[in-house]
Amino acid sequence: MELRHITKRYLENDVLAVRDVSLALHAGEIHALIGENGAGKSTLMKIAAGLLPEYDGEVKSDAGKVCRLVQQHPQFIPQHQVWENLFLGIEPRTRWGMIDQDAAARRFSALAGRYAFPVEPRMRAERLSAAQAQLAAILGALLHNPDILILDEPTAPCSDHETALVFGMMRDLRNDGRAVVLITHKLREVMEISDRITIMRHGRVVRTLLTADTNPGELSSLMIGEDCQRSESDRRFSFARRDSGTTARTPLTDQQDPATAAQQTSPPPSLRAVDPAQPVFELLKVSLVRRGRMLLENLDLRLYPGEILGITGIRENGLEYIEDILSGSAEPSSGEVRIQGNLPTRYTPRVFRKLGLAYIPTDRLMRGASLSSTVEDNMILLERKRFGRGGLLNRRASASFSAALQQKFGITAVLGKPMHTLSGGNMQKVILSRELSQNSPVVVFSEPSWGLDFRSSQRVHDEILRLSAEGVGIILISSDIDEILSLADRIVVMYKGSFARTLHGSDRVRDTIGGLMLGIESEMSLAAPEDHNHDSSKEPGQ
Repeated sequence: MELRHITKRYLENDVLAVRDVSLALHAGEIHALIGENGAGKSTLMKIAAGLLPEYDGEVKSDAGKVCRLVQQHPQFIPQHQVWENLFLGIEPRTRWGMIDQDAAARRFSALAGRYAFPVEPRMRAERLSAAQAQLAAILGALLHNPDILILDEPTAPCSDHETALVFGMMRDLRNDGRAVVLITHKLREVMEISDRITIMRHGRVVRTLLTADTNPGELSSLMIGEDCQRSESDRRFSFARRDSGTTARTPLTDQQDPATAAQQTSPPPSLRAVDPAQPVFELLKVSLVRRGRMLLENLDLRLYPGEILGITGIRENGLEYIEDILSGSAEPSSGEVRIQGNLPTRYTPRVFRKLGLAYIPTDRLMRGASLSSTVEDNMILLERKRFGRGGLLNRRASASFSAALQQKFGITAVLGKPMHTLSGGNMQKVILSRELSQNSPVVVFSEPSWGLDFRSSQRVHDEILRLSAEGVGIILISSDIDEILSLADRIVVMYKGSFARTLHGSDRVRDTIGGLMLGIESEMSLAAPEDHNHDSSKEPGQ
């Protein structure tokens, strides 16, 4: 396939997304397409897949070649089973013309088994984790036997194990003579899996080069347009580290003067009275059972002011369920949740917010945003009473509030446009801006860097460190081991619905975390090492 002089302008917001781009895709090759959020990558590939009909330029492809795009946020009919979603329009039929459900399920299971993707055909789509939904969407594309497969951030919600499965599938397609396009921000993955790389910036192609001829530092510089000699795998060394319980130290940026830094590290009034020896969030013997299946078992956890507590694991081992408990989206079958010492009257995100907890979800589309509402309305969702009087909204005040958040979080979007017009990265930044504007003493981040480019991820990470320095207790749920290592003071690893082990200090080693996640670490039952500032008798997970 060849894309020649492609230009695309979105008339609804007058954004020139792609500017005179030419690109060739070759059979038997994995081609990585990288760039910051808003660089035009997804728009270009939607044009290649035939999803955006109105553009200038030319797309040339051999007759009969099938191109499929798996988008960053796959959408399913929640109440339908997986196979029903993926076989729409290509349902196998019996000799009497009826849909052959068993044949569809067998075909799906055979394809999933070929790549060891942990997705069952008869699961209801609403029960899929974010990673399972991504893997299911990939399988749906493969059902069409594509000659060209385009994957937009396919590993964003995936653990290392699931990422390895996706990479195995991509190599298999390449060896079969197919063309694979990988859109991603993860430079470590680009270097590992791709054969050729195209870098986009501001809607244009900056350069196309062979993977063997480059390195992460060069790619970062080309993406950002400045000297950025730090790859994603180096993030753990870029922060001022601290032992559990000590004060966080946020590094100065090039644009930050000491006075600004001092102001940022001074706790807001709502947090200055917090007792650092008292937990701001607790799980006490929490278990979750659904349909007779034990999903979470006997979890104990304590979070202290100013602490970043990382929770990691393969999402199918309980990461998605603990997110539900921590956010108030599910009520435990037994045990208690306490926020600042208080028991919730009901288990809903709204009640948890009133008790002092902010929540940035993994699922931005279903939980994090109102897609039909404007960007501004999403930003002020928790502040409508503040800007309303007599049933009328003070638009000037709400616009000023939203504009300030837009500038602070680097959101490139028109505030009056619908949320669904935003890229995944900008959507995440809108959710972050709204939740963090509440100055809550506890913040739960779930996969905060999912789909964000290097610069945006760095901004989010710096914000997490700043909040910690102000005394905010932070729970960071992430299947990205590098992200957990770079930020967390303590790391809790989940396996089969339980806390396998809590890691401190020098125990926080990538290989150890990976072994615990997969259940192959021999010391899974070890108690947590002594906490420097808190009770050393605490059991694992505390």
